Amino acid sequence: MQKLIIFDLDGTLLDSLPDIQDCLNKTLEKFGYKTHDRSAVMRFIGTGARNLVKKGLPEGTCDEEIDRLLKYYNEIYTNSGSPKTKLFDGVKEVVQELANRGYKMAILTNKPQITTDAIFNQYMSDMPIDLVIGQRDGVKIKPDPTVTNSILEKYGVEKQNAFFIGDGETDVITAINAGINGVAVLWGYRSKDELQDAGATIFVQKPLDLLNIL
Repeated sequence: MQKLIIFDLDGTLLDSLPDIQDCLNKTLEKFGYKTHDRSAVMRFIGTGARNLVKKGLPEGTCDEEIDRLLKYYNEIYTNSGSPKTKLFDGVKEVVQELANRGYKMAILTNKPQITTDAIFNQYMSDMPIDLVIGQRDGVKIKPDPTVTNSILEKYGVEKQNAFFIGDGETDVITAINAGINGVAVLWGYRSKDELQDAGATIFVQKPLDLLNIL
């Protein structure tokens, strides 16, 4: 019986908020917009880089301006080296133990694929993750279940044997939309109340707690 875990990335495996905030604010500052503090940027994370930039701009900003800033943001973030990003404590040990237990593991994030690959190669290349999928042109992002379902098909996993683990409302809704088990983590960028409101029913306080659930 094949078992599968799909992880979100930002706020679940990696604490990337400091670098995202730095690069977003550098982008906004370059183009003459006001910058945002940590708590605001935390709220922007979760629905992809374009939405991140859009939320950082004044309401009603035209699509052309959003795309102009998005291009710059993606360039500087991908090439920044993400010096402030780090794995959450316990993540590496938990992923290794889950691999030892026979789980296939994938990452599904709304972060652009090129940036996802750069960060994965820098911080996680020695971890037993089987598949890493970021946002790509022509592919619907979370919470659309299309990519999640394609991962299940790739590995021949029944829905009852698959888990989606993430820190955001988007991850909770993705699991619901795909009809698989959802686990909401509380060390990330959303509160328990917010995750409950999105439909989460299973929660973990720290990465090691995953070993007691899976």
